[in-house]
Amino acid sequence: MNTDQQADFTDLQWEDVRLFRAIRRLGSMRKVATDHGVVVNTIRRRIERVETRLGLHLIRRSANGIVLTEEGEKLLRIGQAMSDAVEWDASDGTKDVLVRPGQITIACTEGIGTLWLTPRMSRLQVALPDMTIGLDFDYNLARDRTHEADVWLTYEQPAEADLITAKLATIHFAVYASKSYIQRHGIPSTVDSLKNHRIVEHIGPGVRSEQLDFLIGTERPQGLIAMRTNSSLSQLWSVAQGVGIGALPTFVSEITNAAAPVPPELRIRRELWLVYRSKAKPSQAILATVRWLRECFDHGIHPCFADTYIDPNSFRRDSGETNIMNIFQIHSRR
Repeated sequence: MNTDQQADFTDLQWEDVRLFRAIRRLGSMRKVATDHGVVVNTIRRRIERVETRLGLHLIRRSANGIVLTEEGEKLLRIGQAMSDAVEWDASDGTKDVLVRPGQITIACTEGIGTLWLTPRMSRLQVALPDMTIGLDFDYNLARDRTHEADVWLTYEQPAEADLITAKLATIHFAVYASKSYIQRHGIPSTVDSLKNHRIVEHIGPGVRSEQLDFLIGTERPQGLIAMRTNSSLSQLWSVAQGVGIGALPTFVSEITNAAAPVPPELRIRRELWLVYRSKAKPSQAILATVRWLRECFDHGIHPCFADTYIDPNSFRRDSGETNIMNIFQIHSRR
């Protein structure tokens, strides 16, 4: 390997930079593999290929996982300079900070994007009448989104210095069931009694699937899981149809009466973070989008997003333009 302090990075590629940014951010080969949507051996081979091509040792193992060497950190600094360079529009000499000129791209989970942001999208359109609004759904919120989205919402606070992050809301979860399910199976009264019910489980890279194990243990009775899906929309629809009970965000109580919270209280919460690149701060489109997102999650208007847990049965269901009750309109069963 090349140990020269003036190492040659002229063969550096953007995918190399993205890979080693993930290594510094996540510190685990397994997490990096998940971030890239591949198996661990693929990440290991990619690291070896980059090191061989550049003739450098770029990572080392530590007690806490994998970390970048001095040359690895240098790779990222050069990569950041590459990123800065491509954001300049040579045609007029001004900086275009948007991923796609003429479009503001927002990345978030399917549930938040479909159930909460989409009904409020017309308000952003009024603020940005000449722009395309891109709404990008992703189940793996730990992925590096800096070159895919202008603004993104995540449950994991990024550590990169070139990002602006702010806590947007707290998402609380409760056990929900439909009337038809309760009529057939009754109401779970305690956490332990969940074992006697049918559960619609939501799993995915961005979801802490181990929560169910934490609540009821790893030994699950036969038939406990009625349905398993990586789609939060599918989970809500299935719960509303009486397929099973499910842990849903409490903002569900503001948008539909097809399912309602039942005991026990889970007291599970996740902090939702708003993220965008610091270089994008002067952009009027970014600022308008950030203002809109803060309005969407204003816990003074929507107490479901407050830091403290508030009983969802006390929420007032929206009867205005953002009411989506009819999406989950349940007809009486015979």
